[in-house]
Amino acid sequence: MSGYRWVLSVLAVGSLLLLGPGLSAQQSRPDDEIIKLVDDVYLYRHQFHQAIFITTPKGVIVTDPISSDAATWLKAKIKTLTDQPVRYVIYSHHHDDHITGGSVFADQATFISHAAAREKILHAADPKTPVPDLTFTDRMSIDLGGKHVELIYTGKNHSDNSLVVLLPQDKLLFAVDFIPVETVAYRTMQSDYPDDWIESLKRIEQLDFETLVPGHGKIGKKEHVRQFRGYLEDLRSAVEEQVRKGASMEEAKKAVHLSKYEQWQRYADWFPENVEGMYRYLSQQRKDNR
Repeated sequence: MSGYRWVLSVLAVGSLLLLGPGLSAQQSRPDDEIIKLVDDVYLYRHQFHQAIFITTPKGVIVTDPISSDAATWLKAKIKTLTDQPVRYVIYSHHHDDHITGGSVFADQATFISHAAAREKILHAADPKTPVPDLTFTDRMSIDLGGKHVELIYTGKNHSDNSLVVLLPQDKLLFAVDFIPVETVAYRTMQSDYPDDWIESLKRIEQLDFETLVPGHGKIGKKEHVRQFRGYLEDLRSAVEEQVRKGASMEEAKKAVHLSKYEQWQRYADWFPENVEGMYRYLSQQRKDNR
């Protein structure tokens, strides 16, 4: 399928749908679906969120359990694929909309996150969300049933505790919320660290992978990391010019246009908010540096 070897099949609401060259899963997407990416690696999607899981002869590795509804559905579907239990659940970062389903797997799994995420989850709004059992600061690996999985922290970006999941043998990277594929950044980037984010993306570009699976939206490839870094750099440069001129936020929002990215998803509604978020960040930087 034009190089997209990872899209093999879709299991949706108990049915199997083979995707031919002229058919996209986007054309008729149910609320929940499972897509086999390659071998024993699957993407599962619940509405607008998605994550991956890996089946092995010794157990299953699940990333981001999303919500109670998503995780309950996923747990039942995994049982149709393997009789092995879920051994590990990996939180990509601490944001509630990606991890509150963890309680569904609390009877069988060990939970893993970056160390900084654990502290935030301890004080999360949902007390049922399992607190990570294992944490790390830079890098950690899981070897289970012949599958090697690397968990890597590349610095602050969409949060201060986002990790990526690298499957070296499949050349696949799972990264949530900070590498959207041909999509602008989320709204006003309120929880983000723009300069650190750019550096984080540079570190991602040094990793060896081909397929990029984000936490939302379409699947991409390594080139999309460079493209999104370019977007952040262009956004920063354009907004910084307005800040230097002494333009107000509203003036900057009217003046800044990046036509190169007008075809990207959410440009029409989120791009002005991206400008707003970058303006606030750069304005605060100027104040701090005085």
